[in-house]
Amino acid sequence: MVWRSLKEEFNPACTVPTVRHGGGNVKVWGCFAWNGVENLAFIDGNMTGEMYKDILEKNLLQSAKNLNLGNQMVFQQDNDPKHTSHVVNNSFRKKGIERLFWPPFSPDMNPIEHLWDELERRMKKHQPKNQDQTLQAEWEGIGSDVTKKLVESVPSRLYECYRMKGYPTKY
Repeated sequence: MVWRSLKEEFNPACTVPTVRHGGGNVKVWGCFAWNGVENLAFIDGNMTGEMYKDILEKNLLQSAKNLNLGNQMVFQQDNDPKHTSHVVNNSFRKKGIERLFWPPFSPDMNPIEHLWDELERRMKKHQPKNQDQTLQAEWEGIGSDVTKKLVESVPSRLYECYRMKGYPTKY
């Protein structure tokens, strides 16, 4: 436990680094943009770079098309080794998909982590007989009001990361 005043809340000397692990047992890949959510892909087993590439090939470009992103798309993902594997990087290069640089060790900065939190809050309202169907329905029910706020917060998130020299931020 760390005791600190409100002014020290994000001071690196007054924080304890943690590693966040998911508490659920459902693995999914999701896609969203400013104007809403799109595909949600369910993942069986442990993900590899090859599996991730396959998920992207089946979902990413179609999701971008459905979200009317056209050539304006810049893809953001964290630095998980599966996401940055050679097979994935080669696929992005071949398809000409631009990626946003993302600071290392910063999953808390990733807007989709906050979307997963929103989805988890929505799921807690249910005792579903079919968890996957309920998850899909709740995902599709996330409105553009939520996704707009998340996308619009990215510049602030990155600025805060820079300002804090990579140490924890309010996000």
